[in-house]
Amino acid sequence: MNFSRLLKFVFIAFFGLCIAFQAEAQNKKSKKKKKKESTERSNAVKTNEKTVAYLSLADLLRRKAGVSVQGQENSTKVTIRGGPGAAGTDPLYVLDRVPVGNSYSQVAGMVDVNDIARINILSGADASLYGTRGMSGVIEITTKKK
Repeated sequence: MNFSRLLKFVFIAFFGLCIAFQAEAQNKKSKKKKKKESTERSNAVKTNEKTVAYLSLADLLRRKAGVSVQGQENSTKVTIRGGPGAAGTDPLYVLDRVPVGNSYSQVAGMVDVNDIARINILSGADASLYGTRGMSGVIEITTKKK
């Protein structure tokens, strides 16, 4: 009789542990999936991920902190908060480390939104690297390497 009780106890304990390990494995899978999804969402702000479809450069800039985008298409006006520049002066656009000017429409025509890897917004002392041209702030656009 003792042997059958011991056998039942071992049997129940074994299956209990199996269920516990399976639940822990599911929990780890769930955590990995959540971490991957949060990483994809955070990268979507920096890059054009599959989860977010951007229509224009203005859509990407609207998602950046400290950037104000007004208007649409050719009449788009971009300003950077904290830029000490004169009123009415657009920020300097830098495409792959090359300054291309202060015209949003020119830059929007030069780069495909799907090729953008990262956008950095510089203002104040950070923008002083570009001298007086960066007085109203700088928008650095880095494209994906092919």
